[in-house]
Amino acid sequence: MSAEPAWSPRPARPDVYGRPRAVLGDPTPLACTVALTAIEVVHGGDGLDSLLRWITPDVRDRLARQHSLARRAGRRGGADARILRARACRVSREAAEIGAVARIAGRSHAVAIRLEDRAGRWVITVLDIG
Repeated sequence: MSAEPAWSPRPARPDVYGRPRAVLGDPTPLACTVALTAIEVVHGGDGLDSLLRWITPDVRDRLARQHSLARRAGRRGGADARILRARACRVSREAAEIGAVARIAGRSHAVAIRLEDRAGRWVITVLDIG
C-alpha cells in the first residue's frame, strides 16, 4: 500500500490512440447523481434513459425490471428524492465504491455503488438499492 492519498491524481496514461488521457477525479458527485435518479426510477419515475451513458447493461436491466414492477404496483414517481449522505472509498486505482443514504416518499434507502474506470471515464458496474 502506498502512502499517497486515495484521490491523488495518477499519472496520465495514453489512450488506445496514444493521446494522453485526462485524470479521473472524485466519483462521488457522479455516484450521488446516479443514485438519486436510480431511486426515482425504482419508485416508478422516469429518467432511466438519462443514465445509459454511465451504467452497464446489467445495471440497466435490473433498474428497468424494478421500474416495471413499481409501475405495475401503481407507483408513478413524482416524490421528492434526495441524498442524505454519501461516503466514498477508492478500492484500487481503477475502482471506487460509494455508500449512500437516500430518502424518498418518507422512507430511507441504502444505496451501494461500484464505479470502474472504463476507457477514461467512470462507469457504474454495480448499483444496489436496499
